[in-house]
Amino acid sequence: MAEVTSKIGSGATPRGGSSVYVASGPALIRSQNIHDHEFKPEGLAFLSQEAAAVLRGVTVETGDVLINITGDSILRTAVVPESVLPARVNQHVAIVRSNGRVDPGFLQKWLSLPLMKEYMLGHSSGGTRKAITKGHLQSFPIPLPPLAEQRAIAATLGALDDKIESNRRAVVSISDLLDAQSEKSGADLPTVPLGVIATSVKDTVNPSKLGDAVVDHFSLPAFDAGARPERVAAATIKSNKFKVPRSAVLLSRLNPRFNRTWWASAGAEASALASTEFLVLASEDDLELAGVWLAVRDPFFREELPKRVTGTSGSHQRVRPDDVLTIEVPDFRSAAPEVKHSALALLMRAESLRMESDRLTALRDALLPELLAGRIRVPAEGVAA
Repeated sequence: MAEVTSKIGSGATPRGGSSVYVASGPALIRSQNIHDHEFKPEGLAFLSQEAAAVLRGVTVETGDVLINITGDSILRTAVVPESVLPARVNQHVAIVRSNGRVDPGFLQKWLSLPLMKEYMLGHSSGGTRKAITKGHLQSFPIPLPPLAEQRAIAATLGALDDKIESNRRAVVSISDLLDAQSEKSGADLPTVPLGVIATSVKDTVNPSKLGDAVVDHFSLPAFDAGARPERVAAATIKSNKFKVPRSAVLLSRLNPRFNRTWWASAGAEASALASTEFLVLASEDDLELAGVWLAVRDPFFREELPKRVTGTSGSHQRVRPDDVLTIEVPDFRSAAPEVKHSALALLMRAESLRMESDRLTALRDALLPELLAGRIRVPAEGVAA
């Protein structure tokens, strides 16, 4: 890659660490922001102008490809969005900058190819913590079809990425609308303990006893990865799980200061199981369950939940199920029907968007190796429909 790049290099930690972070200023991009085909701005740090000036040697420019070079997220890669600039990167992220011979989108897709990742990992150094060096990146091979063909491939796959990102933003907007609806509609309702309007489902199952069955696994990592369950062989799940009814609201008991509220549905194709880190809340029908969702998104409930935790470790604080059920929430059973109908429609729309993104992701991942290998070709003068 040395022949098609003008810069390959990792960033640096600002002197003073987090003490130089400010509310606004040049962004400091970290490995948590870099995901394959996607840049996640959540958790971006911002530097003072003085700290950014010291790090001017690791300034990110338009079109730069960023790749994680250490740790569990090693080799995740994305093209930096212009909306993030001006920016710097820390020592766990490398900048790969095209010299004009390779399209940045094509370069990013090549680096994210599973076979290429396997090849790169084979060159990683370090014991328990893998790492890729500047020298490694410079030596890695890259195919070089004509630029027009590179751009066509990048545009085809990028169109799928754009739709997936559009869906993600729409889901965020829906979540914000639901929170606003909860606050507005719940303000005038009487309050009751959560356990009055919702049932805590405690039926557990040992997945190892399900034989060859395939299940939808609602886990905390799956939530954090996009709030879609992982379809896996039941035998691969090593601990007991809650059985999820046809519809449920999952509420994380672990570190409840983070928002992990999940609308879960058991499909016809596979049973649904949930981590015991979740409280599985059910109601008499989907309409009333939408009311439960609004109740647990009430501002008082969200503020009160973290106050009920036990444990002193910041990363492993839990709240007991019985304590959750005693928290007062608006009684949405008495809310106007149109309030719950609206909430249910929004929840179903969000679920539909996530499912569509699953299909688009699968399509992109299937097209990726075929396009890069030339087994499927797109017109160089435009993107295939």
